[in-house]
Amino acid sequence: MQTVLTSLLRTKIQFYKYLKPRTNVVTYSQLRQITMFPNNNQKQFNDDENIENESHNLVGSLSTTHKVFEDENAEIIFDVSEKQEMINLEDLRIEEEPHDPYEGINLKRGVNGVFEIEDLISLLQKSNAKNIFVTSVPSELQYVDYVVIVTGRSKKHMQSLANFIRKVYKLKKNKTDFLPKIEGEDSKDWLALDLGNIVLHIFSSFARSLYDLETLWSVGPDYDDKSRGSTDEDIMEQYNTFLSDLEPIENNGDDKKSEMYRQ
Repeated sequence: MQTVLTSLLRTKIQFYKYLKPRTNVVTYSQLRQITMFPNNNQKQFNDDENIENESHNLVGSLSTTHKVFEDENAEIIFDVSEKQEMINLEDLRIEEEPHDPYEGINLKRGVNGVFEIEDLISLLQKSNAKNIFVTSVPSELQYVDYVVIVTGRSKKHMQSLANFIRKVYKLKKNKTDFLPKIEGEDSKDWLALDLGNIVLHIFSSFARSLYDLETLWSVGPDYDDKSRGSTDEDIMEQYNTFLSDLEPIENNGDDKKSEMYRQ
């Protein structure tokens, strides 16, 4: 009987101990261990004694297989406009190599004139002049050694050609050499430069085919219908008349809107 009472009393004491409020602190690591080992009776958490160091923490356990994300190591992703601005700024930082517009050009004065004919042709080719025509002029005419005729792609290109030739002439010439004037600056179809020993004509495609100076200077009176039976003096007179009377007029025709010239 006494043994039975003792057993009941002990059971009652254990029951009250079980009902007594517990003050133990449960950490996240302990909860995680319970999840990982639900059936392991050896994994218990009475106090913080089972936690030996911070390696059982969540971040520590993840670091074994994953890299911890930090803002400092994050790649900055730009939108399209920001990326373009960054590229443009990089282009501005690149120092451009200085470009010499006269590189490869002979800036030494020629013997027969400021320009030798070979130097002028090379310069016109470098400047993309079209259909370069060169003819020599008889010495008895006492005019120039050569007449050069080229075609410009546009009015802007024609003006660019004339200005560039004049600038190179200025660099090549001696102090006693004159500086040529660009004739026909107000014209859309014709410009000319008297370079001393060479005369340069710059035409538009329309004006060049209209006046056909190549035929006047090249084939001579035997093959030119316009000057058949003419002497060299007559050809020179026609050419001088062309130069002296060349003036712009406006063409009001429906099919020709470009500026014309009266010879």
